[in-house]
Amino acid sequence: MSSNDLFEPQQKGLTGTLKTLSILSLIGCGIAYIMGVYSLIDSSNYEQKMAEFEKAQERIGDNEMANNMVQSSIEIYQKTYDYRYFLFISTIVFTTLCLIGVLQMRKLKKTGFAIYTVGELTPLVISAALLGFSLVGGFILIISTIIAV
Repeated sequence: MSSNDLFEPQQKGLTGTLKTLSILSLIGCGIAYIMGVYSLIDSSNYEQKMAEFEKAQERIGDNEMANNMVQSSIEIYQKTYDYRYFLFISTIVFTTLCLIGVLQMRKLKKTGFAIYTVGELTPLVISAALLGFSLVGGFILIISTIIAV
């Protein structure tokens, strides 16, 4: 008899998809922790970054589309700086929720998926609420949603 018989009892264990998801999620959590700390440290260069944005805006001149993109980037960077501590704390909290959810899923507990989903999608809502919707911000939000899902 073949091992793919429908009437034979199946052993419970991690499927290939769940193994892949959990490994990639663990790597993603590590990167999220590192990027959260980096963005908090990088916010100390606020004045220098704003000066660079202003220089870029001066170099663009009359190009309306490029000027709008730079202005949108300036607004997002200002809001990110204003909410840097809240964004850092939410990054740590929701990345930890993702990590807990992944570990629960590896133990084959169904609640892990709900925890993981909250940890993945809530930061997108928070970012949209705090940073708003602009041309560049909307593009970043769309890319983040695609990557999270």
